[in-house]
Amino acid sequence: MAKNAKIRPEQIERAQKLLQGLPEKDDRKTREEAAGLLERDFRKALGKGYTPKELTAILKNAGIIIPAYLVEKFLKPETENFRSAPKPKPAPEPAPKKEAAPRPASGQFIITPDTPLEDL
Repeated sequence: MAKNAKIRPEQIERAQKLLQGLPEKDDRKTREEAAGLLERDFRKALGKGYTPKELTAILKNAGIIIPAYLVEKFLKPETENFRSAPKPKPAPEPAPKKEAAPRPASGQFIITPDTPLEDL
């Protein structure tokens, strides 16, 4: 590359049009990613006496949907540290074999919601 390379005026105009025409970059986060980013704030609010369900309702009123189970998920590790050491679980007994659930017919599918209706 030349040491003192120069750019022509028409190239600058083209660059301006190109940069001005760029769409907004989509840097949205999933609900779980957002809950992870808000973990410290959830802990502070919990220290102020709010429950995960109350925090979910407050966020919902602001148009931000983060289910209570996600708030609880990011609060668990620290709260488990305060509990006594868990007792070792006995080895599980082998479960009896169950018949396979019937599959939906071709062209059909089952939709399972990720958020209970009560949380919306």
